[in-house]
Amino acid sequence: MKFKTLSIALALIATPALAHGDDKPRHGGQVVEVGETVFELVRAPAGVSLYVMEDGDEVPAAGMMGKLFVTTGAQRSEIVLTPAAKNQFVAKGAKIAAGSKVGVLLIDRKTQARQTATFAVK
Repeated sequence: MKFKTLSIALALIATPALAHGDDKPRHGGQVVEVGETVFELVRAPAGVSLYVMEDGDEVPAAGMMGKLFVTTGAQRSEIVLTPAAKNQFVAKGAKIAAGSKVGVLLIDRKTQARQTATFAVK
C-alpha cells in the first residue's frame, strides 16, 4: 500500500501543469492572453505587428480584418491592420508611444466573429 501511495504522489509531482496559451513573447513584443487567444503586439521602427495564437495554434490572418484603437493621453487614433504571413497583421509606418492604451479588434471575414484585446503599452 505504501508503494502505491508513493507511486501516485511521485506521478503527481512529476506531471507538469499545462497552460492553454503561451504568454511568452515569440517576436519580442508585449503579450496579452484573452481566454484561449494570445495576442502579441510588436512595436518596431518599421511599424507595428500583431501576432495571434489560439490554443497554441497560429490564427490565419488572411481571412480576417483588424484595427488598433490607440489612446495616448487625450489623443485617439485608429490604425488599420493588414494581414501578412501566417498569423501576422502589420501596420507599416505606424507608431505607438509607450504609455498608450491599445484596443485590438479582429473580425473574421466569413463568420463575422470578433476577437478583442487590450494592451497597456510599456
